[in-house]
Amino acid sequence: MSKEGAKEKRQDLPEVKPSSDIIQKNDGFYIFIDMPGAGKEDLNIEMDNNTLSVDAYTSYPLEKGHSVIVNEFGNVRYSRKFTLSDEVDKEGITANMTNGLLKLYIPKAKELQPRKIEIEQT
Repeated sequence: MSKEGAKEKRQDLPEVKPSSDIIQKNDGFYIFIDMPGAGKEDLNIEMDNNTLSVDAYTSYPLEKGHSVIVNEFGNVRYSRKFTLSDEVDKEGITANMTNGLLKLYIPKAKELQPRKIEIEQT
């Protein structure tokens, strides 16, 4: 199957809005998104204007004769969108995925970060 065909098929998966935490620190923001079953290769993170989009797909084969009763993290499409202000450095965003937990770091713009003022001796 071509990549386009695989993507189309994945679009048919149920969409789940994963849980997330947002933490503000002096230098920027951290967003933690819980996506069990998703790995780095399943992720797509895009920045378009002020919208940060995070999508991931999970899948596992079902055995013959089994039917799904509840489907919250397997064979789903995770999707979250965040609107970012102009006060962040969009070029400095980094991402790290470990054990189904995505950690995004969004630094504040340099001019908004706290800085220490050096004192000159006269």
